[in-house]
Amino acid sequence: MTRTAFGLAAIAAVGMAAPAVAHHSFAMFDQSKVLYLSGTVKEFDLVNPHVWLQVMASDGKDVATWSFEGGSVPQLLRLGWSKDNLKPGDVVQVGYRPMKDGSHGGQLMSVKQANGQRVCSNRGCGDGTGEVLNGTPPQ
Repeated sequence: MTRTAFGLAAIAAVGMAAPAVAHHSFAMFDQSKVLYLSGTVKEFDLVNPHVWLQVMASDGKDVATWSFEGGSVPQLLRLGWSKDNLKPGDVVQVGYRPMKDGSHGGQLMSVKQANGQRVCSNRGCGDGTGEVLNGTPPQ
């Protein structure tokens, strides 16, 4: 009986731990500011669990790849994003919350295309504009 109880407790503990491991925090991004970067789309992955945008940007001397993590696919689709929004070679301006460690990347807040069209994240554009899902205000 004790062996069965311990077995069931172990299974329950593993079952409860799995969802906690599956999700991560956005604590690595500096939520106090939104920066902007202009560059050329290298790759746009509209995949779950989070959208990724890779942009090539120059600082005048070198070209570096910047990686931006966005919200989930369903959230962004409801806000007008599609797999056809961004193609390799497109010139864009990305609004993002920077990495706290200063690396080339951040939390994707908005993308403005060369034609002026702008799409925002599920947390708004980061500048107080843009539709926000579920009534969550931009941070």
